Amino acid sequence: MPYIQPFDPWKSSLCTCPPKYSLNPYTGCGHRCLYCYATSFIKNFYRPRPKKNFLKIVERELKKLPENSLISLSNSSDPYQPLESTYKYTRKFLELLVEKNYRILIITKSDLILRDLDLLKNLRCAVSITITSKTLTSKLEPGAPSYERRINAIKSLYKSNIPVSVRLDPVIPGLNEKEILEILDEVAPFVKHITASTYKAKPDSLKRLTDAFPEKRVFWEELYLKGGKKLGNAIYLKDEIRYELINPLYKKAKEYGISFATCREALKVFESPQKCDGSFLIS
Repeated sequence: MPYIQPFDPWKSSLCTCPPKYSLNPYTGCGHRCLYCYATSFIKNFYRPRPKKNFLKIVERELKKLPENSLISLSNSSDPYQPLESTYKYTRKFLELLVEKNYRILIITKSDLILRDLDLLKNLRCAVSITITSKTLTSKLEPGAPSYERRINAIKSLYKSNIPVSVRLDPVIPGLNEKEILEILDEVAPFVKHITASTYKAKPDSLKRLTDAFPEKRVFWEELYLKGGKKLGNAIYLKDEIRYELINPLYKKAKEYGISFATCREALKVFESPQKCDGSFLIS
């Protein structure tokens, strides 16, 4: 199986991303986020490992990509997860791109990305930093950098003239919807785009969340297992509940004059085709 693959090859109607390729230097992720969707289809996801013969294979695959192709790093793991400190696969891949005409979108939760500012300044790229909570990071994302470190990364990227967007993702009802608004206030001066997404339940991730927050078990099971609806391979909240969670973010982003989009929400009022992932920021 190729390492650089078309993103969303099933052409899901839920996805409004522009055409792009996806690359994960690692299989699995050490951030161990409770809500992660990829644990449902990647074996031993929380025991991450580097891809075999990574550099040799991606160097060969790059030669087959059309010029100006958009490559997303990464969509089912974090390219700057803890393994990157040891293997440096993400950095080595970026080194291959210098002086080549590809567009790179980096999606991460880690301030380790600041190590590679020297490369980012010489690439056609944009960075999307994912933030879920200010106060619950150690519980929701036990292997990921703190909220403060992510905010510092956003500010440093901004000062280095690297286009930055923020993913407020996922918005979990009854848990983080209030502080998500506070986060938007804090990042607004430094970002050009916001992507928001509600939590879509899968059996394994819902169990992890309810085990970690037992006081929310009945509430979430009512919302998802009894009141939710199946879309694609996940259980969604009712449309009206998702609208109520997202609309305050949409209105606040509008007040700040920041571009706004949602991810796989199927709510037409918030859709911004070709802009949802922030890749439009790449010049």
